[in-house]
Amino acid sequence: MNRTFVALGAALGMIDIMMGALSDHVVHAEVDAHLFRIFNIALRFEMYHALGLILIGLAAAHLGRSRWLLAAGWLMFAGTLMFSGSLYILVLAGLHGVAIVTPFGGSSLILSWLLFTVAAIKGAPKLH
Repeated sequence: MNRTFVALGAALGMIDIMMGALSDHVVHAEVDAHLFRIFNIALRFEMYHALGLILIGLAAAHLGRSRWLLAAGWLMFAGTLMFSGSLYILVLAGLHGVAIVTPFGGSSLILSWLLFTVAAIKGAPKLH
C-alpha cells in the first residue's frame, strides 16, 4: 500500500508539471481569464493531492497498514482524477457537462483527508 500511494502521488506530480507547462505555453493564449483560472485551480489541487498521496504512503510505512489509510489513499487518488480531471476536460475540450463530476471529486478529497486524520489518530483497524 505505501509504495502504491507514493508512486501514484509521484505520477500525479509529474502530470501536474506537464499540465502546468501546457497551461503556460498553450492554454494561457487560447482561453479567457475565467477558464485559465479554472485550469490553474485544477493544477493547484492536483499538486496538493499528489503530495497528500505521498504522505499517505509514507504514513502507512510509519503507522502500519490500515483500512483508514487504504480508503484515504484511494479516495484521494480518485478524487484528484475526478476534480482536476473534470476541470482539465472542461477547459481543454470545452465539455462543460463534465463539470457535474467536479463536486464528487471535491467531496472525495475532503473525505480522504478526514480518513487520513482518523488513521493518524486511531491507527486501526489493521489489515492482515
